[in-house]
Amino acid sequence: MAKIIDINCKTCPQKDNDCCKTCVDTHKASVFAPLTTSEIDFLIDGKQQIIYNPGETIIKQNTSSTTVVCIKEGLAKVYVESNTGKNVILRIASHGDFITGGGLFNGSIQHFSISALTQVKCCLVNSAKLTALFSENADFAVVLLRHHTKQNNFLLQKLVNHTQKYMPGRVADTILYLKKEIFQTNSFQVPLTRTELAEMSNMTKESFVRILQQFKESNIIKTQGNTIEIMDENSLIEISRNG
Repeated sequence: MAKIIDINCKTCPQKDNDCCKTCVDTHKASVFAPLTTSEIDFLIDGKQQIIYNPGETIIKQNTSSTTVVCIKEGLAKVYVESNTGKNVILRIASHGDFITGGGLFNGSIQHFSISALTQVKCCLVNSAKLTALFSENADFAVVLLRHHTKQNNFLLQKLVNHTQKYMPGRVADTILYLKKEIFQTNSFQVPLTRTELAEMSNMTKESFVRILQQFKESNIIKTQGNTIEIMDENSLIEISRNG
């Protein structure tokens, strides 16, 4: 069960600033940079810091969009749920991610779900306060809209790749994404099942496992359990480029 660490930041000991402003400080160079000290204090007043265990839901699709999420530690999957029970994983959220759930400016409904892959420590910020600052601080509004545009462009490119690339290209994209965007190393332990990796690549588990085996036989990657090691990144890039 998720554990609430702090309900009101005003109760934080002065010596322990961890639960108060570190999420804001993490994004200070980007999203929150235009905010004044008083605006930051307004934003974090009443902020909750929560620890989610692996598998727990942080945001549920189609629920009311009342909070935005700042990931402080851990990994979480951001995904769309369908009526057929087949999910599509859009991306992996990690340290420093600022996630609005897609409903901040669009109907106040969460348009995707987020659940913890590892233990996740995050802060929940009242979305009404964020929109209030959006209306009052033009520079902040511009930065926040740029943040949303960047996320939307990523999702658009992912949609194009899923519809125009063959399955080997999509598997290569998934492996390269994990390497470059999440782990920054050629050998990494993936906290996702083969089914979840297939959901990231928009294919069945059986197809994903088959192509992964082809990559292994071609000495492009090595796998042992949940560990993937990239042996030939240039080949992966070429497969991704050719689709």
